[in-house]
Amino acid sequence: MAAGPADDAEVIARSRHSPEHFADLFHRHAPALKRDAVRRLGAAAAEDVVAETFVAACQQRATHDLTWDDARPWLSGIATNLIGRHLRHEIGLYKALSRTGADPVTEPFTDRVDQRVTAGGVRVRLAAALAGLPAGHRDALLLVTWGELTYEQAPSRWAWPWERCAPG
Repeated sequence: MAAGPADDAEVIARSRHSPEHFADLFHRHAPALKRDAVRRLGAAAAEDVVAETFVAACQQRATHDLTWDDARPWLSGIATNLIGRHLRHEIGLYKALSRTGADPVTEPFTDRVDQRVTAGGVRVRLAAALAGLPAGHRDALLLVTWGELTYEQAPSRWAWPWERCAPG
């Protein structure tokens, strides 16, 4: 019987001697990272952030802790740090969303019209609330909701206690 796909730690370990194996991580995790980055920064910046994430991860693979068999929290942490560099742009998007209620990562135009009529007020309040959160709280919230990490994965990569992420 053929062995299943290697876990991420095995891929990283192999890539230390054969860098072409690192592409497996890209194929596994880039789509999820891009979805998160698009929602936070817009499409153009998202592609740059995903590319920069994998460049940084590839450069750091020699020191990566191989006891983590899932690289997604590590990669999400790198992406979040890179997204932090785009913070002013990110805040600008949330402020625009709070003014217009238009989310650039929604369904086609016809669906958006129906949604705006019913959910416009909620989006405005949500965007304003996101823009007003401290950066660490916003990062943790968006890693769990848009990044689809578990509550344990999101803060653990940075050794954040959940008390730090919870409202004061």
